[in-house]
Amino acid sequence: MNNKNTAVSFENIPLQSWLRPALTPVLHNRDYERLLTDLKWLDETLRQTGMEELAVEFALEGVAESTRASALRKKAEFAVYALRAELLRHTIGLPSFESFSVTLAGSDLLADFCGCRTIAGIRWTSKSSLHRASLLFTDEQLRQLNVLLVESAGNREFCPLLGLESQEDLSVCLVDSTCLPANIHFPVDWLLLRDVALTLLKAVTLIRQEGLLKRMPEGPETLARQMNKLCIEMTHSRRKAGSKKARKSVLRRMKKLLRRIGEHARRHRDLLDERFGQTPLSRAQVDRILSRMDEKLDLLPKVIDQAHERIIGGRQVNNEDKILSAHEADIDVIVRGKAGAQTEFGNELFLAENPGGLIVDYMLYGKGAPSESQKMLESIERQHALDVEVRLQALVADRGFDAKRPIARMEKQGVRSHICPKNPDTLAQRLKEPEFRQWQARRGSTEARVAILKNHGGGRVWRNKGLKNRRLAVGWSVLAHNLTLIGRKVREQEIEAPPKEAA
Repeated sequence: MNNKNTAVSFENIPLQSWLRPALTPVLHNRDYERLLTDLKWLDETLRQTGMEELAVEFALEGVAESTRASALRKKAEFAVYALRAELLRHTIGLPSFESFSVTLAGSDLLADFCGCRTIAGIRWTSKSSLHRASLLFTDEQLRQLNVLLVESAGNREFCPLLGLESQEDLSVCLVDSTCLPANIHFPVDWLLLRDVALTLLKAVTLIRQEGLLKRMPEGPETLARQMNKLCIEMTHSRRKAGSKKARKSVLRRMKKLLRRIGEHARRHRDLLDERFGQTPLSRAQVDRILSRMDEKLDLLPKVIDQAHERIIGGRQVNNEDKILSAHEADIDVIVRGKAGAQTEFGNELFLAENPGGLIVDYMLYGKGAPSESQKMLESIERQHALDVEVRLQALVADRGFDAKRPIARMEKQGVRSHICPKNPDTLAQRLKEPEFRQWQARRGSTEARVAILKNHGGGRVWRNKGLKNRRLAVGWSVLAHNLTLIGRKVREQEIEAPPKEAA
């Protein structure tokens, strides 16, 4: 799979085969032997399917042909390292780069798999290098890597490259959607004022530490303490008589204090922009501080208006206009109506798996996600674009995806509907069909597949800030999940295979 925009091709990059000592023998440890076998299979898979080659092409996009060979080689080697290291992190489920950094540096086996172990020592294991590796590829590039894996598993010609005896069945897909919760506290209106205030005060403290001072009768620490006291007073006011009146009084003081903090922050922001040359900060660091302050200063009047409307005015705010977090702009209110999760705050995640559990399609939506039926139609188009021998022929889903027009469009494209109908009479008729009953019984396992992915890494690997980073985390998780699933199937094939007769 070659990219037309790539100025330098993979074949022109002579990758260095680094000298490295042999692994230390580990005696009488079956779990270690199993991990060693799995990593050997994964190493061969990444090479033979062309995933490493594709990763290098992604890293070399836009690189000029005049670039020195040593620089090209370094970029190519780091691309292979980034692919392997991030897959390994998501496979073993380590949520933080700090813990993964120590684990990778302390294990010859893992470092050898990632290609960062040489005869001189183990390199590229700092948390900053691992973080840079996790951001090397875009969400669309990760999707192409997953498409390459699915196409390899779905073709009789290429599935032996994965070690599979037969191709995966992609003629039927089972779809479902869920909420990927955002890493935020419960969206309380007056807490948004505190979040904006504390973020601005931290930026002001950073600027003043660099020697850029503007007149402030009270320091940032004093203002932060005042805001926290008002938050405590707001919390306790609901337990007293006349709580509504007390809450309105406290909110008015919070609004006044937040406006004062905003004025101090704006003056320090302008001072940093004018005199950043007097500080040891680089221009990139200054731009990051300024953008963070600008974002919160723009949000300041909006959170004040929302809190005023809901607490003082007693009026509701439309979901599309509601601010749920001072740090996450692309999350939604998702009403699920389930026990223990009536309402959730996050992003809608769509998944489509084949009967064998392979995730063939996924999408993490931002604010204003389309309806379930529209997600289904978009997924069908993406699956029809796959280069596989047997295309999608049937789709299984719960009643949330049932809609007349989308199902009619789906059937025109040659895809049979095994979607659970909302109408009880129609459901009773469909339950007389053996095939429909079979797939509806199988659909229960799709809930388990969703849970496996959502609990990936103890549910902490996806605790990223920003929709862009959350999409990257989902893409890596799906790719690691599919490779782990295929690896387990290959291992089960070897166990079930009859022993070879002695010659």
